[in-house]
Amino acid sequence: MDLESDETSPEFVAFDVLLVESGLVSGEQLSRAQAERVRSGAAIDTVLVSQGLVQPAALRAVLARAWNLPALNLARTHVDHQLVDQWPDEIYLSENWFPVRDQANGTVLVATSRVPDALKAKRIAAVIDCPVEFVVVATVDISAAVARAVKRRTRARRPFLRRPT
Repeated sequence: MDLESDETSPEFVAFDVLLVESGLVSGEQLSRAQAERVRSGAAIDTVLVSQGLVQPAALRAVLARAWNLPALNLARTHVDHQLVDQWPDEIYLSENWFPVRDQANGTVLVATSRVPDALKAKRIAAVIDCPVEFVVVATVDISAAVARAVKRRTRARRPFLRRPT
């Protein structure tokens, strides 16, 4: 279930309640952000970060506590680029997850900005053909990680794109 697709879903409501009850935002700030979310189609956490109401690190910390998982800053951790490049970036952006690296225990560490329930684990494991373990990130962290991956791949192709002089 996509958090942005159904405002009445338990996941959507729980996420909103968590944001307010944690003190990250006020009810009024959340209402304004929800209106912008409807207009823009962006994820609520992305709207809150873009409006300067929430810092990604604070959002990661609250979600990590709520989901009893470690938070991860994707910009400051080792990402296995060969692993990332195996699947389309669109999957990461639309499903709010990002593969980080293989682990010694045979799982893949996966960053997510949505409730990491058993169904999500099963769906991702089916895509990557490997069991997963989750860490918490913000949606903007996933977007930025995808942007870095695209930039890295583009730079790697540049020598082949130049015309001989």
